[in-house]
Amino acid sequence: MKTKIFISLKNINRYLFLLLITFSCIYLSSCDSDSTAPAGENQWAQIKAAMNATQAEMDAPGWIAGVWTPTESYEMAGGMADVDGNVSMEISSLMRIGSITKTFTATIILILVDEGKLSLDDKLGKFLPDYPNADKITIRQLTMHKSGMVSWDEDDEVRMSIFNGTKEWTIDELIEWASEQPLLSEPGTEFHYSNIGYFILGKIIEQAAEMTVAQAIKEKITIPLGLQNTFMTESPQPQGDYVHGYDGSNGSVIDMTGTPQAIAINYELAWTAGGMLSTLEDLHIWSKALVTGELLSNSLHEQQMPVLNPPTEGNPYWSGYGIGINQTDAWFGHTGAVCGFVCNMSYNPEDDVAIITFLNKFSAFNIDVNTADLNAVTLNFLKLARMICPETLKE
Repeated sequence: MKTKIFISLKNINRYLFLLLITFSCIYLSSCDSDSTAPAGENQWAQIKAAMNATQAEMDAPGWIAGVWTPTESYEMAGGMADVDGNVSMEISSLMRIGSITKTFTATIILILVDEGKLSLDDKLGKFLPDYPNADKITIRQLTMHKSGMVSWDEDDEVRMSIFNGTKEWTIDELIEWASEQPLLSEPGTEFHYSNIGYFILGKIIEQAAEMTVAQAIKEKITIPLGLQNTFMTESPQPQGDYVHGYDGSNGSVIDMTGTPQAIAINYELAWTAGGMLSTLEDLHIWSKALVTGELLSNSLHEQQMPVLNPPTEGNPYWSGYGIGINQTDAWFGHTGAVCGFVCNMSYNPEDDVAIITFLNKFSAFNIDVNTADLNAVTLNFLKLARMICPETLKE
């Protein structure tokens, strides 16, 4: 993968599948828009070409991309936000950011620790005393996916019941379902990505903060940072969200907007694990604030950041996951996907460079197509990172 990279190619599919919320094949010529003509026209053309290539590989209707360096900025969009409505993608389009939501959820937890309202070493039993193993599982373990809890989206029966419409789930029902499953490992011993764990963090936030998660994110993150278009959605199709999401699980790319499956994955079962929306401009601000710890004390920020260990046969791929944030060599951030949408946010603090990409196609229900989508998005990031900061990626 690159030339400083922390994830080996043999682990890339599993890494991406675990890191994201899972859940007619149309060829479109690029309909590009950009904010200003950048000084580096050749770089602009290379970024555009890379995004167009990934769009074609995924059969995605459209894309948005931003790359910011200390001297240049490149913001562009291509293809369609809504094929049937003939709506072009714009750099200002509102994006569903999937599991990038976890960076906000984890940061709220850390802010509450700074405020003295909880501790990372508090046991789950302090907030959900009747939950199995609540006397063993800590908040820190939940944020770092080391609680041993299952992830509902990896369960074929649960996932396909959503796809086939045979059962309507709620977040509370999924938490209860998870409580009936055996732990995959003893708390604190192994990494296993769990959206259920982040749902439980949402319950903890609302108890400790005495407000909804949406209110906490607004008051403690988006207002202080001036994020004008970042929020926890409170309806399946919020105003201004005109970007349609497309899925290729059945072999052809179809618009999933407004379908029961998309409403379930993107709204009803997303919340603190993947329910937020944002824009390119806001994610640029957030990526830097997150990685530099702008909203946290130095102590909490140090605990949030992962510790990089180069990959070896004995060193697992997840050793670069901290408290709601992932590290790939010099790059920090998160990736997110929900039904019809996939977004990647990465920031390199050494060089003050951010890369954010978004495509409005993600196949949530077919694991083979899902994996292909995730591979395409990851390889796209690596291509852009090599283009901008080639020295940051190691073999």
